[in-house]
Amino acid sequence: MRSFASNDCAGSSYGKDARRDHTSKSLYDHANSFFLSVAGRAVHRNIIPPEEIESHRDGHVLAQLIAVVAPGEAARLSNELLNEFGSIGRVMGESEAALLRVLGANQAVMRLLKATEKFMFANLQNELPRKLFSATDQRLVKYLQARMGSRTTEIMRVMFLDSSNHLLFDQEFGAGSPQRMFVQPRCILKRALELDASGIILAHNHPGGNVTPSKSDIEFTRSIKTLCLELEIRLHDHIIITNDGWTSFRKLKII
Repeated sequence: MRSFASNDCAGSSYGKDARRDHTSKSLYDHANSFFLSVAGRAVHRNIIPPEEIESHRDGHVLAQLIAVVAPGEAARLSNELLNEFGSIGRVMGESEAALLRVLGANQAVMRLLKATEKFMFANLQNELPRKLFSATDQRLVKYLQARMGSRTTEIMRVMFLDSSNHLLFDQEFGAGSPQRMFVQPRCILKRALELDASGIILAHNHPGGNVTPSKSDIEFTRSIKTLCLELEIRLHDHIIITNDGWTSFRKLKII
C-alpha cells in the first residue's frame, strides 16, 4: 500500500524552464479524440482558428459529460458554464456554490462535475512515482498543473517527502487573491514535523499565466529555506505553475 495522501489546510503575505506543457488539458482530450481529429483537419484547411477549435472542443466534451445526467440540457448548460468560467479546467476547479450559480437547482450536474474532478485527481495521484528522483518529474508537474493551473486565486501546495524521497503527503496551504497569497511558513513546517518529513517541495500557481517568480516569491522561498535548514528539512524546490507552463526555482538557480 502506498503511503500517500492529500488534504487541504488554510493559512507573511506572499505574493519558462518555463516549459509549455499542455498536460493539464490532456485530462479532457481523450474523451473527444474524434472531434479533435475533425477539428484538426479543419484547422489545416484554415477554416477554423485554433482558439475556436479549443472552445468547440471544451464545449463538446463538457456537453458529453453533462448528458450523462441531463441529456436534454447538456448543450445549454455546457455553453453557460464555459461562458461564465472560460474553460473546462476552470469549471472543474470551481466551488459547488459557484457552479450552482450557473446551474441553478441542477444538483445532479454539479455532483457529477465534482465527482469527475475527484476521479481525475485520484487517477493523477496514482500515476505519481512512489519515489521522486526529481522535483520536476513530469508526472508531478502534470498533477500540479491539473490541481492548480486553472485556479483563479493563488494557492500553495506542499509535497512532503521522507528521507528516501518517498511522497508522504500532499497538502494545500494559504488563501489568496489573483495576485497575492497569504501563507504561514510555520504552518508548513509544523506539518512537516508532524509527518516526520525530511524534505518538502513547494508549488504555487500564477493565475495570470506568467511563470516568472516575483520579488515576494523569491523572498518567501529564501526565508523558508533558512527555516528548513534550522530544522534539518531539505527544501528540494519551489515550482510555479500556470495552466500551460511551469518554472523551477532550482533550475533558475534561485535556491
